[in-house]
Amino acid sequence: MTARDLLQHAPEVTPERVWPEPEPLDDLDTPTPPAFDALKLLPEPLGPWAEDTAARMNAPVEFTVTAALVAAAGVLGNRVLVAPDPEANPGWLEAPNLWGLLVGEPGTRKSPVMEAAFAPLHALEAELHRENQRRRTEWELARRNRKKGDPVTEDDLQPPAEEALLAHDITAEKLADLLEHNPFGLTAFQDELLGLIAAWERPEKAGERQFYLKLWNGLSPHTVRRIQRGSHYLSICTLSLLGGAQPGPMRRYILEAARGWNNDGLLHRFQLTVYGELPPYQRVVRPPNSLKAEYTARLEGLAGLARQLPGVPQVELRPELTRPVLTFDPEAQALYLQWLEGTARESRQPSTPTLKRSLLEKQTGLVPKLALLLHLVEGYPNPQPHIEALSTARAIALANLYKLHTLNLWQEAIRPEVQGAALLGRRILERTQTKAAFSYRRFSERDILRSGWKGLAEPETVRRALAELEARGWIAREGSAWVPNPRLWEGSHV
Repeated sequence: MTARDLLQHAPEVTPERVWPEPEPLDDLDTPTPPAFDALKLLPEPLGPWAEDTAARMNAPVEFTVTAALVAAAGVLGNRVLVAPDPEANPGWLEAPNLWGLLVGEPGTRKSPVMEAAFAPLHALEAELHRENQRRRTEWELARRNRKKGDPVTEDDLQPPAEEALLAHDITAEKLADLLEHNPFGLTAFQDELLGLIAAWERPEKAGERQFYLKLWNGLSPHTVRRIQRGSHYLSICTLSLLGGAQPGPMRRYILEAARGWNNDGLLHRFQLTVYGELPPYQRVVRPPNSLKAEYTARLEGLAGLARQLPGVPQVELRPELTRPVLTFDPEAQALYLQWLEGTARESRQPSTPTLKRSLLEKQTGLVPKLALLLHLVEGYPNPQPHIEALSTARAIALANLYKLHTLNLWQEAIRPEVQGAALLGRRILERTQTKAAFSYRRFSERDILRSGWKGLAEPETVRRALAELEARGWIAREGSAWVPNPRLWEGSHV
């Protein structure tokens, strides 16, 4: 037999697959954001009130901190402004109004926390309501007592303007009317904020959505034009807003924004977005204290703070519209500019996803807002004319915490392959097998999609998750199917 015959009759030898060592998936899990330390992050009495209220209500302290900040911002409105960088950008001003979003499953105490935080605002609103009724009664009495031939003025034709602080359960038209006569701004809170946002998706509500987007800015003018009620010019529009939402419905809006649908920056405006879970149940019995009264008194005092700022320069925003403007002291300015530079570098990296970049860019104004608010609360009733380093450091710490909470909620939208790879990797490691579709021994994209797992429901997400696991040595392709690395079960890789 020749050598050629030997080669032709030799058995086929298939080399054994050499599997690599699988890389751990630890870095794919979304890290849990650090806990809020209310006593360190907030000045008195906001910090002690937030900690005490969370303990008594058995609620997430993240919720009480956020609600207290928005409540204080709502009372302050645009009465005092801050110039974040007057040397480089002298025209840049920020009002301390804030938009917050409490995200949690049903029963996580979102509504009770908002009610407790806004109790002082309700008391102020009740006083304004009584004063409105008194002035309206006097106006109607004067009209009835007017004699024939008496001169008629504009005040005789129009009832007294309605003063208000809260704008709960209100139409956009009524909100515009109130803002015209309440130039320092208004405050609103919604138990289910997504219901309000869903209403804006109707074509006839597109203008209302744009109006709210403008209200977030805090310093923009607005013109209202109506056929029957005429035109109205609002020289300045400011709104602080707090709402609650559940994680499931929130997911749709986040994914839509990531894909460019309705991505007009609405989600990014809720800069105080926080996710909260109920702490382990603990019955907390504390003796009565004065924290509630001190919290109420401080918020009520902020409403008149603009009249108690000697030495603070007034800036003309528009004709006959001026506001006191604070700046950072040198130490605080250096601290803020250092943080601003780091945030700008992170935002401008090519690898930064668009959704995250928009969040970082809007945070440049959040830190001055928070620093001003904390400075005024801390220094009441006689705050210093310049924002100090302590308030600025607290503002930066708060902004970083809210960024982590927001990115935690947005992780699926920013990098869907990360969550998908972690979920699929866990299914493989646990040797999950379903009768209808998925078998951990050998599976296809279609098998994963038919399993209906949350986070692995879209073809593109599944493909990117598979690619991530392949790059880490967890799986390999065999034709149109995938097989897992047998070395996965030799040790722990998740």
